[in-house]
Amino acid sequence: MSLPIPILLYHRIDNAKYSTSTSPLLFRQHLQWLKERGWRSLSADEFCFAMMTGRSFPARSFLITFDDGYESIRSTALAILREFDCKAISFLSTAFLRNPDDKCVPLSNIEHPEHYLSWTQARELQSSGIVDCQSHSHGHNNFTTYSAEKLKQDLAMSMYMLASELRLPKSHFSHLAWPWGLSQPAWRGIATAIGFKYQYGVSRQSARVNCPLDQIPRTCFDASSFSQFQRQVWLQSSHVAPIWDLAYPLGRKLRQFSSRIRNAA
Repeated sequence: MSLPIPILLYHRIDNAKYSTSTSPLLFRQHLQWLKERGWRSLSADEFCFAMMTGRSFPARSFLITFDDGYESIRSTALAILREFDCKAISFLSTAFLRNPDDKCVPLSNIEHPEHYLSWTQARELQSSGIVDCQSHSHGHNNFTTYSAEKLKQDLAMSMYMLASELRLPKSHFSHLAWPWGLSQPAWRGIATAIGFKYQYGVSRQSARVNCPLDQIPRTCFDASSFSQFQRQVWLQSSHVAPIWDLAYPLGRKLRQFSSRIRNAA
């Protein structure tokens, strides 16, 4: 029986007070704890090989991902990844990346400008052999308001910019992490047709070699305590993982139902 693996999701690796921030100290503790217990991170290619062949993931393996494309992935996370011999996928919202001399582009719904990677830094990440840059869409928008054609244009622009700026063939960019982890069957079909074979959401569930390629779950560890991290890794990689993977979505639906009842009262 093939054991599942946890897919770790982070955004910023810095000491800021944003909800998406993980301190460098805590991120380092995560990787050190895993390494001391014999864990190893998978590269994007290793992960794809297991998913495509249906072969078991290597024992005690995990996948690291980053979303949005924050500058701290280059300035801070890369050195920590290198220290612990870890690989990662960085999902970039291509509209937010900049040329080196440009000011950072803020998200429209955030008061203070966020610091994103420059394309030069993204190329440095890609050439490091440690981080593989992939798509987090172009504009990081709420796609529920998009027509099918508009969504197609956004995703195609993301792939075009990644290929042209990172100087790699479009076929290299087969991974897409949906903004906020939200997707619908029709959206996933559009993304698949463009070339995004591997599509990722957000859910506190483990990844299995037989899970749908367009619905790969990840667990967000932004602002999580060290004990929460340890508990989630154990839940998603031990003999209790099948039970947890069934129980978590049921518990989530119950919480949502209870919330609707309270709001209606």
